[in-house]
Amino acid sequence: MLIGATVLCLLVLLVLFADRLGASVWHGGGGQSYFRCEACDLRYQRRELHNHYLQVCPQGHQVIEEQAAVTAGMVGIFACFGFLAVALLLLATGVVSPP
Repeated sequence: MLIGATVLCLLVLLVLFADRLGASVWHGGGGQSYFRCEACDLRYQRRELHNHYLQVCPQGHQVIEEQAAVTAGMVGIFACFGFLAVALLLLATGVVSPP
């Protein structure tokens, strides 16, 4: 049963990696900074701002740069790594024997 759960975890990990890689490949890179306009409740990339020096949105409101945050995908990737580490440790030490 642990072997099946490990294989399933590997498949989930591949899907999460593909999601992260796809976001950076198909959407122009994951490292872009976004600017948020609180009045409009919209996000803008730097090239979409009318004035790069004043940092105002197309409607003229002041924007602030968004800070990077931890996403659910990253939490899932680390959870899968943790599960795989524990499962491989259990199998390597012989606490759980394969069928």
